[in-house]
Amino acid sequence: MLDRGNDQAAGLRRAMPRRGGPVLPVAGAGEHPDFVVRLAQALADNGTRVTVVSDFDAVIEQLARARPRNGLTAIHSMQTGDDLQRLPSIAARAELTLVAVDDGRLARGLALPSSEAVVLAGADTEALATAYARIKALVGLGSIRGVCALFGRGTGGAPARLGHERLAQTVHRFLGVDLAFGGAAPDTTMPGAYRRLADDLTEWARGQGEGATWRPH
Repeated sequence: MLDRGNDQAAGLRRAMPRRGGPVLPVAGAGEHPDFVVRLAQALADNGTRVTVVSDFDAVIEQLARARPRNGLTAIHSMQTGDDLQRLPSIAARAELTLVAVDDGRLARGLALPSSEAVVLAGADTEALATAYARIKALVGLGSIRGVCALFGRGTGGAPARLGHERLAQTVHRFLGVDLAFGGAAPDTTMPGAYRRLADDLTEWARGQGEGATWRPH
């Protein structure tokens, strides 16, 4: 379950109304394509109209091969233009848009202002350093104020929580951002686990605009 705190950017978001639902950049999708795929599928299974925009063939191909789901659309980023120029019109048709593109494209910014972002991470030192660099780049876009860390398979329980605490301390100290803890990728043998995670993430993303963010204890 994600943890709630105070939102410092709610006023800015209310002053910048947008069509469609939240747009969530997802950093680290190249190392964790299965996570993105299962999360998108769970969002659709929960009744959310979700679009995935991705550079990564593994993400697009897995979604194309999987059982079709109502409300789930996968678009290769090449269809959105070099700098994702078509993203606003694509996002306007979805309740939630996941933008799982490479680090360079994220660092150049998004065509549609995003207030929240997701970082997929591992719990080892090198993976945490990479996650921090990605968060720094995202926050540097200027509009990102809420970031949620989700940890990959094999980092559940204590390793994920410890990795998050280390990352959150660094992010807060140097970037002034409270990092939300989304936990680790659920075991696929646990019925409904991804759907619960999808519910939490949707609540977090939508709740940001109502004056709530998520903060680790």
